[in-house]
Amino acid sequence: MPNKAVTPTLANGHLGFVVYGDSVHLNGVYNGLKGVSHRARIPNYANIQLANCSSLQTQPRNCRYQLDMRSGKFRTTLEDPAGGYRVEHEVYPNRHFDQTIVNRIHMRRLNSKQTIEIETRQRIGAKSVDLVEEPLEKLTVAGEEFLLLCAKTRQVEDPKYQREGHTVCVAYKQVPRKLTLTAEETDREFLFLTVFSHSRQELVQELGGLKANDHERLHRLEMDRMWAKYGIRVEGNDRLDRVIKASAFYLSSSLPSQTSFQPSSYPFYGLSPSGLGRGGKKLAEYQGHSFWDTEMWMFPPILLLDPQNARKLLHYRTLVTEAAADNARRNGYEGWQYAWESAYTGREVTPDHCPQVPEYQHHITGDIAYAVRLYYYATGDLDWLRSDVCRLVYETARFWQSRVDYNADTDTFDIGRIMGPDEDHHNVTNSIYTNVIAAHNLFFGAFVGCHCRESLAGVTEDEFAQFLRVAKSITLPYNAQYDVHPEYKEYTFGTPIKQADVVLLGYPLEFPMNQSTKANNLRLYSMVTRPDGPAMTWAIHTIGHLDLNELDHAATMFRKSYKQYLRAPFHVWSENGDGADGAGNFITGAGGFLQSLINGYAGVRLRHGKLVIDNPRLPPATTRLFIPELNFAGVKFALDIGQSGFRITFSAAAGESFERLTLLVDDLERDLFEGCEYTGSKNAELRLRNQDQKAADDEHSSCTLHDTVLGMRLADQDGRLLSTTQLIVLSLTVGLLGVLYSIRAAFRNQRGRGKLSTDKENMSKRLQKKQKNKSAK
Repeated sequence: MPNKAVTPTLANGHLGFVVYGDSVHLNGVYNGLKGVSHRARIPNYANIQLANCSSLQTQPRNCRYQLDMRSGKFRTTLEDPAGGYRVEHEVYPNRHFDQTIVNRIHMRRLNSKQTIEIETRQRIGAKSVDLVEEPLEKLTVAGEEFLLLCAKTRQVEDPKYQREGHTVCVAYKQVPRKLTLTAEETDREFLFLTVFSHSRQELVQELGGLKANDHERLHRLEMDRMWAKYGIRVEGNDRLDRVIKASAFYLSSSLPSQTSFQPSSYPFYGLSPSGLGRGGKKLAEYQGHSFWDTEMWMFPPILLLDPQNARKLLHYRTLVTEAAADNARRNGYEGWQYAWESAYTGREVTPDHCPQVPEYQHHITGDIAYAVRLYYYATGDLDWLRSDVCRLVYETARFWQSRVDYNADTDTFDIGRIMGPDEDHHNVTNSIYTNVIAAHNLFFGAFVGCHCRESLAGVTEDEFAQFLRVAKSITLPYNAQYDVHPEYKEYTFGTPIKQADVVLLGYPLEFPMNQSTKANNLRLYSMVTRPDGPAMTWAIHTIGHLDLNELDHAATMFRKSYKQYLRAPFHVWSENGDGADGAGNFITGAGGFLQSLINGYAGVRLRHGKLVIDNPRLPPATTRLFIPELNFAGVKFALDIGQSGFRITFSAAAGESFERLTLLVDDLERDLFEGCEYTGSKNAELRLRNQDQKAADDEHSSCTLHDTVLGMRLADQDGRLLSTTQLIVLSLTVGLLGVLYSIRAAFRNQRGRGKLSTDKENMSKRLQKKQKNKSAK
């Protein structure tokens, strides 16, 4: 067994825990105020261990440890040839009865003829500082007696959005100190069920269901369904195949099952970089918070493999919009500004020791809107767009419109006081990633706003037109001499950076640029990126080199994206590439790696009205790449890539969804039938029918989703929307209001402290300068 940082995490979307760990965490249950909000630690009453195998530091004799990813179980085997017996202990979170952790211990006689006794340990750890416990009770369900512990979290995240703490109830049994196999018995099985619920009522229902159903069979069925979606495999390279399986397992484990015994009273509260089983300590393992990691690194493979859970991830962002609106107002902006770190309420919960991150790293708002765009691409679901996320897209576009500053020298809009994905540099101007994601958000805001006229009462067509106008004139940093994009305005070429930033323009943002520019971006930033930066960086470089048909470079980056980040013996993803542990179970890295397979080697891309498979290729040292399920517009299909071509096999249960689609293989239209196979060698494309005609009909309508093109001078745009003078006044007015708001907040915070800080004095100077500029205009 390795140390805890790289010990496997088991989870099922409702609960999660580290194997042999003393903590369980529940979906949505946090404790702590603001920046110290973290997943509440619940004592792990299911942490049952074989005493002979529990002293992990001493490497116990006769013990083996196995992570069975196929069945979602961790298995400890104690075999004593001298004693003549074998004990197998497995623990797992049931994926159908998802509030239950199962411990099963099977004792078997080998050649001994005596009574066999095995010592056990139930190690729940210290009393949780996160919970206020009620008196212990006894609970009888279907004739079986359990101990019942209910508790409440001590502290809310923010009293404005959360009235009271979370309720947690646990039903468990005291495990005997010794398990006995009598001389008359050949083998015996002991079963211990431990239930962790959000309420007493849910707990009682769960126990009743466990007694009335074959919970082991139902768990196997859910695991079969999971692997039917996530079971990507390669042939010819067994090590790589295990890496893929581990990545898919750890990522999917923190997601809910397709069906569970009872619906939880809590919706799904998103994915944290360390998954559901970690984050129960202050200022460690990301505290269970959601970052941009969810939408940009984990969401894309989930969307194509498991769109039901992709929708749940987006739904979380619609639950916390009050805090997002307050966050924007507090910072002097309009619309919704999502927190960099979000937990139960959606308010900013970044720890106080990282003040630059929430102050400058605003691209997460655009990242969330971009994930919504991708979901719409994948489903074509206008009803969902109008009902679930209409307000989200509109309000995030409003945020960016208020966030830009007019630059009279260039006649474009700048975005200043910002930090891009490269977190080594903050308070910069025109981070190109931020500018492009903001423009994406504004273009999509105009498109969605047009479709949501009825639900956006009081919003005019002029406002959507203004989204387009601002988007087109956001500054586009570009160095024509070297045909490369500087990371931000002040960037000096050769300056080291933390992680992938500019190269994200090629994929996933798919920002149109010359191939030469894309190649130069890759080469320049490959040379200056930290070698021990996050794994996702090299996955994106892999995809970039594949797009340029640079297969050797792609193979190098592909191997780099996982070899230094996986920790033996259970292929647990680590945050750091320098051998240090970092955050354990780093499923952000797993998500990026899976993108390099699906969107890189398999060539799968989502675009407006279509799914494209372009030039699919095999990963290094493999003879086959098989993706068992991809989803587009309600249709499921498998993609099988070999050495001489590819095969697409459609599900036989697509129903009416097939009528919406047109199929092209190697640029030739094919008749599309359920259950049929189609072979090709170059490309394939699934299109929503009449999408091209619809786009042509709407050419002059704001309902057209325009290409993301930015960097235009305002004077070069069609003056019928708004005059340049009006836009200048509008930009200055919004900027002036923001500065005034900030100064008012500064005076309020500094009341009684004698003077303003240097930052606030600078803010006042900026105000005076803006006033002079306004007068001059």
